[in-house]
Amino acid sequence: MRSAPLVLAGVLLSVAACSTTPPQTSPAAQAPVCADTLPQQPTTGAATPMVPGEPQAAVICQYTAVQQHLAKSTQVKDVQGLQKALNAADTTPPPRGTMCPLDHGGRDMVIFAYAGSDPVDVTIKTSGCATATNGKVTAYRLTDAVLGKL
Repeated sequence: MRSAPLVLAGVLLSVAACSTTPPQTSPAAQAPVCADTLPQQPTTGAATPMVPGEPQAAVICQYTAVQQHLAKSTQVKDVQGLQKALNAADTTPPPRGTMCPLDHGGRDMVIFAYAGSDPVDVTIKTSGCATATNGKVTAYRLTDAVLGKL
């Protein structure tokens, strides 16, 4: 009966191989949800860059100009493209006396979602002197690089 210890060892190895736990994956980012009205005080994000890290999802919340009620929400298809465009936007304040014609008062909020951490909100003024802010840093004179992605 010398083969019994070998059989037992083979069984134990088979059980050990089957009982390994799969590798843990980080939880996926929850899809962001827009508020019914545009928040008056934006959450404060990082000083630089405007949209840090690796957001996994984002939603654009478009608000009406006067009452600031949610008009439409759209999932962002190119999250990293919008992130790059916002992070590359000009943060130099315009010179004093700059005129901003055609300002209809529209505001959008982009909510960037991350796995395992808080979202980053970026409020975007879409007309006149178009700007974007995460509450700590502001980008001025937004171009189609940003506005074309909204």
